[in-house]
Amino acid sequence: MSINPGSTTEQRTQIPGPGPENIPTLPTAVKDAKATRELMFTLRHFHLGAPAAKDQLEAAPDDALPALLDPFRDTSKLRYDYPLFLFPPGAGDGHQDADDLEQPLAEWFARVVQEFAPAPDSARILKDHLHWLEYHLRGTLRQREGPAPAKPVLRGAGVDLQRHLDLDPANRDRLQEDLDQLQAAAGDGQIMGYGRYPALHLLIHAVRSRVIPRLTRFQVQVDECIRGLRSLIDVEWGKSDEAIEPRQARDSVGPEGERFNPAALSAVMDHSKGTQQMPAERRERIERVLEILVAWHPDPVLVRFVHLGSVAGHWLSESYDTKDVTDDDPCARATVLFDHEAEKLAGIFAAVRIAQLEIQGIYDPAIHDPWFDNFHWEAFSQEELLLVPSVIALDDADRVAGRGLHSFSRLLSSGRPVQIMVRIQAHNNPGAQPDENPFQAFRTELGYLGISHRQAVVTQSSAARHHHLMRCFLAALDATHTSLNLITTGLRPESRLVRLNAWLVAGAGIEGRAHPFFRINPAAGDFAAARMDFSENPEETRDWPVHPFRYRDENANLIETEQAFTFADYCLLIERLRDHFRIIPPGCDSTALVPVSDYLARPQEEADRLLPFIWAVDGNNLLHRLVISRELILACRDRLNFWRSLQELAGVRNRYVEMAIERTRTEERQQAAVEHGRLQAEHAVELEKVRESAAREAMQRLTDVLLGMDLTGGAGASAPAPEPIPRPVAEEPPRPVDDMAKVAAAIEPEPSLSFDEPWIDTTLCTSCNDCTNLNPLLFVYNEDKQALLGDLGAGTYAQIVEAAELCPANCIHPGKPWDPDEPGLGELIERAVPFNQ
Repeated sequence: MSINPGSTTEQRTQIPGPGPENIPTLPTAVKDAKATRELMFTLRHFHLGAPAAKDQLEAAPDDALPALLDPFRDTSKLRYDYPLFLFPPGAGDGHQDADDLEQPLAEWFARVVQEFAPAPDSARILKDHLHWLEYHLRGTLRQREGPAPAKPVLRGAGVDLQRHLDLDPANRDRLQEDLDQLQAAAGDGQIMGYGRYPALHLLIHAVRSRVIPRLTRFQVQVDECIRGLRSLIDVEWGKSDEAIEPRQARDSVGPEGERFNPAALSAVMDHSKGTQQMPAERRERIERVLEILVAWHPDPVLVRFVHLGSVAGHWLSESYDTKDVTDDDPCARATVLFDHEAEKLAGIFAAVRIAQLEIQGIYDPAIHDPWFDNFHWEAFSQEELLLVPSVIALDDADRVAGRGLHSFSRLLSSGRPVQIMVRIQAHNNPGAQPDENPFQAFRTELGYLGISHRQAVVTQSSAARHHHLMRCFLAALDATHTSLNLITTGLRPESRLVRLNAWLVAGAGIEGRAHPFFRINPAAGDFAAARMDFSENPEETRDWPVHPFRYRDENANLIETEQAFTFADYCLLIERLRDHFRIIPPGCDSTALVPVSDYLARPQEEADRLLPFIWAVDGNNLLHRLVISRELILACRDRLNFWRSLQELAGVRNRYVEMAIERTRTEERQQAAVEHGRLQAEHAVELEKVRESAAREAMQRLTDVLLGMDLTGGAGASAPAPEPIPRPVAEEPPRPVDDMAKVAAAIEPEPSLSFDEPWIDTTLCTSCNDCTNLNPLLFVYNEDKQALLGDLGAGTYAQIVEAAELCPANCIHPGKPWDPDEPGLGELIERAVPFNQ
């Protein structure tokens, strides 16, 4: 059994093999009809919320897991993408994609070792223990928040590996050489575990990767502007009286200037101006801009993030380019911070633009002075906006949906390229009060609220799918719009008998449609088809992901089936929601008990008579059915409704498209029916004409034969008949015939019209492919892609009858069977009757 807790590009999850000891088993029980009726009464009362019924039923075991997640119970055997190796952010050009910024450590190990030790036997010890290093580093980084420099981390892991292996001196030296090469390949990279804030660290890493190369290019641009402006000033100075004073001439000669008489030279020089001098206003503007450019130095702080005070750790003091601010309203404070940072940079950006215009000689004060007098962040180019230190508002979902909604909405509507990051608990309802059941009301979907702010980038992703998350961050940064990032990282339940991995819980939320992926990017266009990215959701065309599942029934028979992973399965992982589950006693056997996915697929009036349940496995490998409360099934229906809304936005199972297709098919069927009726009428007329023509021809031939026969009898009867004398038929009626048998024998038989053979009314064919898909040798297309009968020997009468039943144009006529030995002909001939008429 396997489950896909992530996208196909990122899934590296490994689980125990499906041995006999890993297959869950249903407990044995005696089934009793009367007991079942009584149990169903109690189960139904629990489902509907009766407090007394809750106490009469056994609660779900503390170690119970959704059946599809049972193979992940032992987290020590779980391999996943973290830790990540983060490439140095300044190594690219500022346009890197996610693959160039981060990589699972296991993949980085394999690639680097293959590069310096490509031979199968080289670095053998290190290659055999890369998994050990990965597992060891995952445990080492578990208590550290944020990325760590890769070299010292790898150095420490190498020391631990040497101590673990305790090799002889020769092998120890060889292993150390390989470990040193591995450390050298890390360069300035970092290694990051799955901590509390992996999404925040990845966003900061994405900002660095975009800003650092751009700052380098911008410094080059500033230096070019400085040189260009100084050149303009030098040229202007060369035109001044000061430039040709005797003192300047003497100083320009060098060490031997004392032997030179500059006054005598100045007396004979022409002091007239060779060109027009620069206006004082322009010179003043150039000098002012030059002063700004020379004085500018990039701000070492690249990221400023505002939080409610919940973010702490040594990584804050270790980050030289990151500064945090605590505030009760992160969105409002982020707005002020961005305006402040943008205002500081407006001067240098304006100075660079003015310098470029002056160097090109196209600065026009009448046009440009008003523009630069009102130069604010709204006028920044995309490259300039990306140079503004990024401002991140780290907010709480409950606060945003409550008292923080006003500032949150104002920031989303402002267009400021601020990153809003909201941590989501996928099972919770941000709109609920602190003391409310999260399923007491329909869920407030902050993502849908974000979509209503049409010019904001809205992303719903998870740190558990780092590759999808990083692509979302990069798209948001490049769009330079206000961005809302809704992130789930999963929970780490501490009171459970099963110590679940937070990465696994986050992945289960994605799988159970509790936190579906999507991205809305207004920079991509005005239509939903361009704006909406729905990729990397598991089985995006289904309501719920479906996976193979095996178990043993009460009689130890192996049962192989498929099982859906639903929102209810995910909720079983959440400690506070376990009261919504109760065990269905093994002896309770009723058709009214149905899995949650089947329950939600039924019409409401039918579903109300049923009881939904999920499958769960406890620590003893026993398989249980857990009935769920009505509140939880309504929450499942609510999540399914939101999932279908996202599908429709993304064009997946779009109801409008389905209706348009059905409408088009109906119109085509109607048109085909009208055309079919017209062709049948024409065919009937033509058939009648053919019959009349054939009858006239037959009578004419009969007349000719009768007029040409010798009907006198006798010995001469066999002699050739004399040529009849032509005469008008009307003038001489036929002579009486005494021996009609001789006449009948003399008449050639007329071919009879028979419908016993199969045939296709080709002109009515709609090219639907139903018959050719059934048997492409029995049914073939002509040059107009309309069906004809092919090789009858390559098919059966059953196939041509089935094709007639499938044909939407009713143009296939099976006729009579051509193989009398074909089985089931009686039934087939009866089925063919409507199509032979």
